[in-house]
This record gives sequence, C-alpha cells and structure tokens, in this order.
Amino acid sequence: MKNSQLNDSKIPWWTWIAPFVLFHAAGHISLLFKYSQGVSTFYIPTAIAVVMINWWGFARVIPAMFIVATLNTYYWGIADWRLWPLFSASEVIGVMISYLLFRKIVKANYWIPSTRDLLLFTLFGILIPIMVELVLLQFTLIYFGEQSLNTFGENFLHNWLGEFTANFGIATPLLYSITPVFQRKGWLLQPPETMLPIKQSKTIYRHIEITLIYLSLIILSLTIPFEKYWFAYGLVSLYIAIRFGFGDALFCNFYVFLITYVIPVLYPTGWNLAPEAGSQIYYIFLGNLLLSLFVAITGRVITDLRQVEENLSKQKKELEITNQELDRFVYSASHDLSAPLKSILGLVSISKMDTSPESGYQYLNEIEKSVLKLDSFIAEILDYSKNKRISISTEQLELKVLCQDIIENLKYMDNFSKIQIDLNEIDQKTIQQDKTRMKIILSNLISNAIRFQKRIPDHQSIIKISSIKKLNYTFINVEDNGEGIRSELSPKIFEMFYRASDNSQGSGLGLYIAKETAEKIGAKISLKTEYGKGTTFTLEVPELIS
Repeated sequence: MKNSQLNDSKIPWWTWIAPFVLFHAAGHISLLFKYSQGVSTFYIPTAIAVVMINWWGFARVIPAMFIVATLNTYYWGIADWRLWPLFSASEVIGVMISYLLFRKIVKANYWIPSTRDLLLFTLFGILIPIMVELVLLQFTLIYFGEQSLNTFGENFLHNWLGEFTANFGIATPLLYSITPVFQRKGWLLQPPETMLPIKQSKTIYRHIEITLIYLSLIILSLTIPFEKYWFAYGLVSLYIAIRFGFGDALFCNFYVFLITYVIPVLYPTGWNLAPEAGSQIYYIFLGNLLLSLFVAITGRVITDLRQVEENLSKQKKELEITNQELDRFVYSASHDLSAPLKSILGLVSISKMDTSPESGYQYLNEIEKSVLKLDSFIAEILDYSKNKRISISTEQLELKVLCQDIIENLKYMDNFSKIQIDLNEIDQKTIQQDKTRMKIILSNLISNAIRFQKRIPDHQSIIKISSIKKLNYTFINVEDNGEGIRSELSPKIFEMFYRASDNSQGSGLGLYIAKETAEKIGAKISLKTEYGKGTTFTLEVPELIS
C-alpha cells in the first residue's frame, strides 16, 4: 500500500480520464456483436478493464467502469433506468474479483513473465471471474424477464466461450507487450521492480516470414470453410509459438480471433456465431479456444526455455570474465598492497639510521602517505566485495545529505582544501535506491574528480554536483574543471586497474568498481571530457521499488 501511495502522484493525470473514454468506446464496439437483450458474443469492456486495473489500480478503473457501464445499459435494450446499475454491477464485480484473486491472493505478476504467471492469469484473472460475472448477469436478466430460465445453460455457455475468447485474446497481449513501454514512461501505478525488456525489432527475414504466414491465414479464411477446418488456424499459431515464442504466439492468436470471429460478424460470409446456428458452434468455439490456450502456453514455455538458455550462456561468459578478472586482481592487488608496505619498511629502516628530529618528522609524513594509500586501496577492495556479495536493499535517500557525507569522508585527500565543491544544483532531493551502492558509486566519482584536479598556481579547482529527475530516472552529474582525459584513453578508464596517467596516485580500481556497482542497481555511467578543460561523469539511476 505504501508503494501504491508513493507512485500514485507520479503517474499522469490523464490516467483518470482514459478509462471513461476506453470503456465507452469498447462498449459501443461490443454492441456490434449483440445477439440478445443485454448480451453479446464478445464483450470487450471487461478485457480492457482487466488490463487497466493492473496498470492503474482500483480507484481509476472501477468507478469509471461502473459509471460508463450503467449509462451504456440503455443501448443494450434495458429501458428502465432504475435497473441500469443492477445490470452493470455484474461486470464490475467480475473485474474486482479478477484483480483480488490474481494480484492480491495468488500475488502473480501482471506483465506475465513466466509460464506460472500465464496459468494463474488464465485461471484467476479470466476464467473464474468471467464465470461469476455471467452467472450474476444471467440471473439478473432472468429475474427481470429479459431472458428465459429455459435458455440459461445455452446462453451461459455461449457467453462464457465468447467472453473468455475476447478477454484472453485482448488482455494477454496488451499486458505482455505494452507494460514494458508504460514502465519506461512512468505510467504504471505499481511497476515491476526490474526494468522489463522491450522486444527487439525483427530482422528483415523474420518480418518476411511472419508477413507470409499472416497472408496465408487470410487466404485460408477466404478459401476453406472455417467450421470444418478450424484446427488449421491452431496449427499455424502453434508453428508461430514454437518458431518465435510467447509474444508472437499471443499476437497470432489475436490475429486469428479477428479474421475468424470478428470480421465474419461485421462482414457476414456465411459463418454464423449466433446461438441459433446449432450446437456445432460450441464445439468449434471450445476447440479453437483450447488450441489458443495451448499455443500461448507452448509459446510461453519456449520463451522461458530460451531465457534460461540465454541466462546460462550469459552466466558462463560472466564466469569466464570473472576468472580472468580474478587472475588480474590477485596479481595487481598483491603488487599494490606490497608497494606501500615496502615503502613503509624502507622509511622505517632509514629513520633508524637518521636520528635527527627534523628528519624523523619528514619520515613520519611519508609513512602517513603510504598508510593512507594502503588504507584507500583496502577500502576499494572492500567496496568491490560488498557490491558482489550484499543483496540490494532500497530506502529513501536524501541526495544532498549523501553527497555531504561522502565529501566529509574525502577531506583527507591531497589538495582537498583548495577545491570548491558546489552542491547547489541538486534538484532531485530524494531517490529510492540502495544506499550502500549509491555511496560506493558517488564516492569513487567524486574522489576521482578531486584526484585529477590541476596542480598549477592561480587555478581555482571546482567540482559541481547536480541532479535532475526525468520520468523514473535521476541523472546525477559530477563535473570538474581538472585535467580531463585524452580522447584515446577515455574508452579504457572503466577497466580494472587501468590508470590514465603514469602520475596517477590511484589504484585504477575506483571507476571500475563504480561501473560494476552501477550495473548492479540498473544504473549507467557515461562521461564527457575535454583534455585540459575537465570531465563530467553522468550517473543515470532508476527508482527502485522496495
């Protein structure tokens, strides 16, 4: 509930208006499929409502649905306005049950990322709610004399098959394909915790293959009787599912739904969906529906298997890279750890031989520098370890306070007192993120800016830290007027143990750790630099939902 309230003020105002418009349009489209008093073969508003309630929640969807459905009851042949709320209540109750069962009780993911979520959505998001809705509607129609009890079973079966087909065919592809787009635009009340991938554009050969398949389905619908060869469409859809996976399988199902059910109603061709067509219609409806479900499940399983295969391949590559990095890390770390220690031992030996007070003070200063360098390197190793082993934990962070704490910890660095640090342009005051990792990233970026300032007379060193919010991302800039980076060196600066200058006092781990840590929380680091004028690092950070 806390996350819902947090996000409620951030999604656009038009999400309050859109349900009214869409419900009204969907209701009038459904009138094209009306076959009896108060009912139609395909009722689209419930499918739209199931989608929108998962995107925008109860408050935006349920009142709008009830108001529009109540007013639209007139167009369905119910003349007595006092009965309109009763006839509209059933579909609203059905959508509420769908949301409560699917989201609150079984706690499934509405963007359907797995086979489990698809099965739960089919059962608890569509199947059971539609049965409850239609039972309520049928008995309401019977009680007020709009239908006969004798036709209850036939009408219920016809309505259930048609509405389930419409809901499954419309809601499933919308939730799967549009949710990632809305997530990036910040239009979701309760967005997924991780950024959903948007399906990559198809290659030209894939475009051609799918286009040919869809053209063949049109030819199929024009040349062979659907009532005799309805299973052929399922076989084509099954090929799509096996060949391309879940997303294409859903859209193929929707395409088949359009050319075999919707278009024949709008432009009659002899294929009749009305109940008077006889019992054969139910077998065709049921058979085609089961094939559609089988195609969607097959596509989801295929996609899941491919994702597992891709993850295993990715993990294998990451393991190989990690092993290579470990070898480099052990070699370089042993050198960087031993160098300050050898320096300290050497200074101690010399100080024993030179007992003058002036020399002793100088030796202590040099030893202190070596100890600080050693301490800094050990701190970087600890940061590297934390990022690898500690799980992500989110909290509300004050950006300016976090930067002030980091700057306070960096005061020991050389030349710090001569640098002016400006925090006045931090516009985004708070961010929901992992505090430990944000501190690691910003510490490395700020310390890097301090370390590579110009050491020339009359130069005023300035570091400016600013931030701005764009949709669900916060962009944090760390800008300095220091040495800058040569263009040929900038692509390498995020590599482990890379030093852009022979005079560098750093370990070469800082920017590498910052990049690795950023990737862990879904952030990105980019830079703009001009040699001799300075560098700007930009951290692009997403909001994480706790």
